[in-house]
Amino acid sequence: MRISKRFLIAAVIIVFAAAISFKIFLDSIYRLPVLMYHSIDYTSDRKDRMTVPPDVFAKQMKYLSDKRYNVIPLEKAVEYIEREERPPRNTVAITIDDGYANNYTYVYPVLKRYHIPATIFIIVNMVGEEGFLNWDKIKEMSDSGVIDIESHTISHTWLTGLDDARLRSELMDSKRILEGGVGKEIKYLCYPMGAYNEHVKSAVKAAGYKAAFATKPTRLSPNYDICEIKRVRISPAANNLFVFVIKISGYHSFLRVIQNDYKDIPYLLWKRKSL
Repeated sequence: MRISKRFLIAAVIIVFAAAISFKIFLDSIYRLPVLMYHSIDYTSDRKDRMTVPPDVFAKQMKYLSDKRYNVIPLEKAVEYIEREERPPRNTVAITIDDGYANNYTYVYPVLKRYHIPATIFIIVNMVGEEGFLNWDKIKEMSDSGVIDIESHTISHTWLTGLDDARLRSELMDSKRILEGGVGKEIKYLCYPMGAYNEHVKSAVKAAGYKAAFATKPTRLSPNYDICEIKRVRISPAANNLFVFVIKISGYHSFLRVIQNDYKDIPYLLWKRKSL
């Protein structure tokens, strides 16, 4: 049976329209992956979701290097987000929270080896305490050009519960002290425990920060507010390289929100059936 020319043209148009629609959909759910690490160390606690083993971290950085990922400084990531501009394919940024001493032992050498930039958010009151970075190591890493040092407040407290004076101190004093310690402008803040509200965001802007970072995404809203930039947590689940690849794809946030939205559906269907 001969296929008419009109049918072929209609089929091509449908396929083309479907491809365009799919591309628009992918663009709408894409979020620049800003990775969030914490401690990079060996641990026997299987429930510790904040610690990534050093060998796994090294494997992940090697993957980014081998696959020629565009790992950008945080400043460049903020520019893309602020302009609502999609970066080149396979672009990621790396952040590390709290300022653990193991960041110097296990993270710094790996990043230097692969020439990968990253940002460490420092809790000022923990500098020099057992298990945390001291000023000499913070300054050395900042001077290397590989590590960017930024603020994680003075005491890592829940900012939304503070009075105005204490909130200003947590934001402004941490900025001032860190600038004195590294000799550079501190531009970015990481919210402790990811807690913020509109009042805290206003205080962040008033304190002179150019952007602020939260934790994992909780909704499918546009990620263009530079005072609440969501990040992708890298936990031991990403020890599996396939999971890591998903997390750095730019679509992990969408998949995670969908998972959270629909995880209770089997239970709700069962409950409805049992009524």
